[in-house]
Order: sequence, then C-alpha cells, then structure tokens
Amino acid sequence: MIGNLFERLRDMNRAALAPFIECGDPDMDFTERLIAKACESGADIIELGVPFSDPMADGPVIQAASNRALAGGANLPKIFDMTARLRSAGVDRKFVLFSYLNPLFKFGIERAAELSAESGIDAWLVVDAPLEESREVGIPAAKCGLDFIPLASATTPIDRVSKISDSGSGFLYYVTVAGVTGARSALPESFAKRLAEVRAASRLPVAAGFGISTPEMARAAAASADAVVVGSAFVGLVHSVRLASGEAAALEAAGDFISSFASAVRR
Repeated sequence: MIGNLFERLRDMNRAALAPFIECGDPDMDFTERLIAKACESGADIIELGVPFSDPMADGPVIQAASNRALAGGANLPKIFDMTARLRSAGVDRKFVLFSYLNPLFKFGIERAAELSAESGIDAWLVVDAPLEESREVGIPAAKCGLDFIPLASATTPIDRVSKISDSGSGFLYYVTVAGVTGARSALPESFAKRLAEVRAASRLPVAAGFGISTPEMARAAAASADAVVVGSAFVGLVHSVRLASGEAAALEAAGDFISSFASAVRR
C-alpha cells in the first residue's frame, strides 16, 4: 500500500514523482533495468503500464509503446515476475499497476490481486473503471491489501470528486486535461484553481497527470499537487534514445530525465 509516503514527502517539502513505464517496451529485461534506473534517480512511485490492444485513454506515444510490448510478449505473469525480482533486489519505491479492465478480467480479478500483492505491487489504477463499476475491482484489490487509486478529471463535478475519492485509497489521480495522454507545452491556465478545488473535495492526496512534459511544468504542478506524473514525455524520450544510440544510452538518458524532474518537484 502507499501508506505514509505523502506524509514523509510533505515533511521533506516536496511532491512525489511518479513516472509511467510501459511494461515490456520493448522487452521485460529492458523494462526491469529502466525501473531500477528510475528508482535510483529519484522516482517515488512507478506506474507499471499493462499493455493493452485498445488503450483508449492513451495518445500515440503510449499506444505505440503498448503495441511494442504486446509484440514482445508482455503480459501480467511476466510483470508480476519482474516486480518480484525488483523487490528481491531491494527496490523499495511504490509500484502502481496501471491497467485497463480487460487484461485484469481476462486474467481473473481475484488471482491478479493475489499475485499483485505477492509480487510487491502496492496499488491498482484501472483507467476505465468508472465509479459505478469500481467496486468490482476495488474490493478484490483491497482484500489483498492493495490500494485502489480513483480518477477524476478536469471536467468532473466537484460533488462527484468527493464520491470518487471516497471510493478508493492511496491517492486520487487527477487528469489535468481533456483528451488522451500525451505531452503538452503548458499546464491549463485554470490548473491551480481547479486543483485547489479538487484537493478540498478529496480526502486523499492528489496526483496530477496527463500532459506534464518538462521540469518547469512539473515544478508548477508540484506547487499544488501531492504527486506529479510524467508519462508520454518519458516513454518517448527513452524510446527515441534507445533507437538512436542503444539501451545503455537510453538508460543514462532516463536517469538524467528523472533526476531533473525529481529536483523540480522540490518546493
């Protein structure tokens, strides 16, 4: 579970940094090394993306990463094996399984929850589980000691934000922009005001995600949010450097990227 992570980070006067990594892009061995590099470079939470053939909330960068992972044979059992190895190696950052409903249902919700907990995963975030259906996956997750991360968006009515927050645990994932994932050039003008409203309505810490692509944007988000998520910008950078210069260079670039963002989320 996420536990007292946010209390500890508040005492350190910083937000949590949560990079998204598509598991299996391009293979599980590289993913394992990438996660280890991100953790040693300053990440507090790792979002473990589960590849899916129809990732409707994701933009072209993460869709392409998901397709590469599926082509390489990535699946839930391999993800569980990887997280268990990382835990055995002493990696102690928080792991959030970021999935669509379909892979979990196909595998079996209860068994997926059991193996998630056994392998060292702390929480689930199911991107297409609306409030009305969240109990179907949230209850099995909670029974296994996993946090179930709820989501709210920039267009979610504030009274519904409160209900959504009450349906989960760990933290509330706030989608900062309308549309799919993907790097943006700036945060919405209404970001700080809207996030203050969301935080006031939520009993959980609030993580801001979707579109954050630069340390400057991360710094601005961290002034209001309890955690900052970076996805497409990180996935895209790692992929482009790996293609151009190889895996060692990609891991080095990933470490530099995470370090710069980790510095930015200090208040």
